[in-house]
Amino acid sequence: MAKQFKIKDIAALAGVSAGTVDRVIHNRGKVSEKNRLAVERILEEVGYKSNIHTSAISLKKDFHIIITTPTANPGEYWGSIHKGFEHALEEYSDIKIVCSYHTYNQFDVYSCRRAFEEALKEPADAVVIGPIFIEESLEFCRHLEERGTPYIFVNSSIEGTNPLATYMIDQHSCGQIVGKLLTMAIPEDCSVAVFTPSRRGNQGVQNQIERMKGFEDYMTFIGKRDKIKIAEFSMLDPEHNEEIVTRFLEKNQDVKGIAVMNSRAHIIGEVLKAHDIKDVSLVALDMTSANQEMLKDGYISCLLCQRPELQGFNAIEHIIEHLLYKKKNHKTERLMPIDIVMKENLPYYKEI
Repeated sequence: MAKQFKIKDIAALAGVSAGTVDRVIHNRGKVSEKNRLAVERILEEVGYKSNIHTSAISLKKDFHIIITTPTANPGEYWGSIHKGFEHALEEYSDIKIVCSYHTYNQFDVYSCRRAFEEALKEPADAVVIGPIFIEESLEFCRHLEERGTPYIFVNSSIEGTNPLATYMIDQHSCGQIVGKLLTMAIPEDCSVAVFTPSRRGNQGVQNQIERMKGFEDYMTFIGKRDKIKIAEFSMLDPEHNEEIVTRFLEKNQDVKGIAVMNSRAHIIGEVLKAHDIKDVSLVALDMTSANQEMLKDGYISCLLCQRPELQGFNAIEHIIEHLLYKKKNHKTERLMPIDIVMKENLPYYKEI
C-alpha cells in the first residue's frame, strides 16, 4: 500500500513549517513564492490528496471522542458501523483524535446503563451514540446537553433530544418495504409473523417501534392488518429458539411469511434450515455474515441493507467538521438508502 503522506511529512520534505503547508493547501494566508513553489513541488511528487478537514488548528489540538454503541462484533451490524468509524479516523489521520469506546449488550438494558454511566465519567469533545433503549438514551443525552457536549446518533433517532445529526434509514419506510416484499412472496390468504427479540429490562427500542409501525400501516393499507401475528425469540437464552420457532409454526400453519425487524434473522433461518422448511418466506434487515449465509442457502428470501459502514464514516466525518469549524446545519436527519439484496444479486453487492 502506498504511503499516506501527512502535512507534517510534506513540511519535512519541503523544508518548511506545517503551518506553511496548511496555508498552501487551503490557499489562505501569506506564503513566500519560494516556499509556495517548494510545497507545490512536493505535493505533486507524492500525489498528495488534500483533506479539507485538515487545518492548522487540527495540528495543535487533541480531540477526545467517546463512542458508545452496542457491542461491535466483526461480521455483525454494529461491527460494520465501527468499521466505518475506523475508516473515517484513518482518512482524517492528520487530525489528533483519541477515541474511547463504551459498548453494551443491546438486549440488556442494565448493560446499556452501565456503559452510559462509564462514558459520563470521561470528559469529551463529542460523543457518538448508538441509541437502543429510549429512556436510557434520553437521560444520557440530557447529561451531555447540560455539559454542552455535542453528540451524533447512528442507526436511530430519539424524540426529545438535540443531536448534531442522525445517520439512519427512514425506519417507517423500512417497515413498509418489509411488508410489501413479504406479502408479494406468499399466497394471498396466508398470515405473516413478526419475530422480535426479547430483551432484559426496558422494552422501548425506538427503531423497532418505528419499523413495526410502518409494517402495520402497510398491512392496514392493503387490508391485511388482521393477518399479522407476533412472536418472540431469545438472544439471552438461545438454546430454546428452535423449540420456540417450530412450536409457533406448528400452531400457526397459515403463517407463510416471517419478518424480523433487526439483524438477527439468521436465528430464524437456521431453524428453518434445520427442519428443511422451505415454504415460509423470511424477510429481514442487514447484511451480516450470518444473514448472508442464510440468504445464499435460500432460507432468507431477501435482506434490506442500510449501509452501516457509511453511517459510521459519515458520523465521524460530521463530528470532525463540527469540531474544526463549528459548522451548524439545521438538517439533523441524514437518511441513508435502503438497499434490497437477494440471493441473485448478492455476489455483486458491495456497500458504498
